[in-house]
Amino acid sequence: MPEPVKIAPNELSVAIVGGGMGGLAAGVALGRAGVKVDLFEQAPKFEEVGAGINLGPNTVRTLEQMGLGDEYNSVAETEDSGLFFQWWDGIKVNKYGETYTKYPRSAVHRARLLEVLHKALPASVTVHLGVRVHMVKNLEQDKKARISYTKSKPPPGSALPNLGSGAALDATDNKEPLEEHFDADVVVGADGIKSVLRGIIHVPSPSEAGRAAGQPSSQRYTGTYCYRALVPMAKAQALDDPGKGIFAQKPKMVFGPGRHLTIFPIEQGTVLNIVAFVSDRSKPKDERTWDGPWLKKVDMDTIQSDFDGWDEYPKKLLGLISEKDQVQWALHEVLSPTTWRQGRVTLLGDAAHASLPHNGSGASMAIEDAYVLSGLLAMPQCTRETVDEFLQVYEEIRRPRGLRQQLHACETGEMFEYATDKWGSDTEAIAKEMLSRTDWIWDYNIENDMQDARDLLAQRKLI
Repeated sequence: MPEPVKIAPNELSVAIVGGGMGGLAAGVALGRAGVKVDLFEQAPKFEEVGAGINLGPNTVRTLEQMGLGDEYNSVAETEDSGLFFQWWDGIKVNKYGETYTKYPRSAVHRARLLEVLHKALPASVTVHLGVRVHMVKNLEQDKKARISYTKSKPPPGSALPNLGSGAALDATDNKEPLEEHFDADVVVGADGIKSVLRGIIHVPSPSEAGRAAGQPSSQRYTGTYCYRALVPMAKAQALDDPGKGIFAQKPKMVFGPGRHLTIFPIEQGTVLNIVAFVSDRSKPKDERTWDGPWLKKVDMDTIQSDFDGWDEYPKKLLGLISEKDQVQWALHEVLSPTTWRQGRVTLLGDAAHASLPHNGSGASMAIEDAYVLSGLLAMPQCTRETVDEFLQVYEEIRRPRGLRQQLHACETGEMFEYATDKWGSDTEAIAKEMLSRTDWIWDYNIENDMQDARDLLAQRKLI
């Protein structure tokens, strides 16, 4: 693992709000570049959360360029045969085929990837757990930005995490919550789709947000909810049907009107990750609403009724979902606001451009953001006097790709659920489209962004 360079006394300090995928990736990249980083996470401890995620080759390359290639490969599930997925029509499973691409398929349990990032945080990073940030503001005269926060008490008997990487850990104490402040040269909001920082700096929504265009950017319900489950592979294999080409260990897409399933193995083939999507597109995008909590507990009868009329195999597969996973997850998005920045405060990852998951690129975009932001802030020409302009270049380079991915992912989901005029319910045409549909995402090399950033900086006489 590369050693971080020594920090010069007058170099930038960065406060990252949010310890998820994007925040941790930024912490690793900035810390290894020698930038002093303080990472503030609301949770009192790092926990194993989430399920399986797909990572495209663009993201695997970015992790390799961050020095994390070996660590990622040790926990990922990689399929080198070129099989992208088997596909079925959910109503009639005997209508199926296989789609192969030129890319290796890569999937990982989200918790394993987070562990890789935790362990890679270098000594120039201090992690603050149990911190709730409720205000951020620019201190123009001091050339700083300030976050205000309170610390929460840790759960009784909770053990502090072992980061195992040299990063310092500033955990909560048992004092009564008091407001505290922290000043840094830059504040990065990596606090997810419900971003507190995005709400505070009032960045405006783009024209794609419909009636909300120009208003402060916020999340909106997409009209889709999903069920997420991790199933022991042995149970899934009991449903194998070689006569129909059904094998649990092969990644699958099951298409259908207003419904679709994404299925793939993780954890070295011992666990099957299942995500079942249910959509209602009867209203325009900016008029769809979700009542109540984003996660709603339901029963198996509700899940099965959502797939009434579907073939026996996918319904049996859904029948393996455990009681604790019988939950509807309301899927929201944040159309990338027209600017991510207010002074020395900027956004990253889902805080800036949370999207539907149908391209498998949400985590990828966050990791790419982190790579570019860290590359810019680590440049010797990026100082307390010029950092605003470097943050502007970061936004100009990354925002178009994040917004394009959001809109593209929405259309991908519509395609999977027979909701487009272009592909309709033609499963073979959909499978053919998938051969190249994500090439613009997957063929990308993040160093192209860095070169574009350097060109912009040179044009503006900043380097």
